[in-house]
Amino acid sequence: MSAVFIVSKVINYSLKTIIFKTIASLFFVALGIYLCIIKPGHFYLRLFIVLGLVFGMLGDVLLGFKYITTKTKKIWILAGMYAFAIGHICYLTGLFLEYYVPGNILFIFLPFITAIVISTIYMFVSRKVGINFGPKMLPFGLFYLMCLTSMVSTSFYMALLHNFSIIQGVMFFVGAIFFMCSDFMLTGAYFKPGQRSKTYMGTYSVFYYLAQFIIAFSLFFI
Repeated sequence: MSAVFIVSKVINYSLKTIIFKTIASLFFVALGIYLCIIKPGHFYLRLFIVLGLVFGMLGDVLLGFKYITTKTKKIWILAGMYAFAIGHICYLTGLFLEYYVPGNILFIFLPFITAIVISTIYMFVSRKVGINFGPKMLPFGLFYLMCLTSMVSTSFYMALLHNFSIIQGVMFFVGAIFFMCSDFMLTGAYFKPGQRSKTYMGTYSVFYYLAQFIIAFSLFFI
């Protein structure tokens, strides 16, 4: 279904494309829920990852409508970004509650320091390549960027804290990297003047679905 959605997207984005996208997203949510049912324990990790998947699906649906109602395009983008931001917060909360070892104070601050560094570098590079959020979108764009990079850095440091010995944590980190690649490309599609190629549009969607399905499937290894 992810492949069907991506093909439909690059050929001719329409209402049926949103339907394909919603079904594909329902599958990664269903995978997460199924694995939660068959895997006992680890309540908070399972809960927050499934919540993150659900908000990701909601973000997919909301972002999809920007192509159907172009007059309210920015509203749909903002709504979708809100949903994804909440999803990222759910992900990092679950990881922290599951893998943080009391007494390792440095691992509380390092994820957010790293997120600030990555976000700063991204904002500098994005301006150089012509990405412009605009004055109205910039504040939330920065907020979303911090949510995204904090999720990625938290997954890295929680895996590092356990010497990359926990398969679920490592898989989540890989999924988080794909998520960040997808979103960085997505901002180029949304906020940089000009038309992106079909290959470009398809590639960030591939990264996105790889991210969500890897994150969902990581629950198999808890």
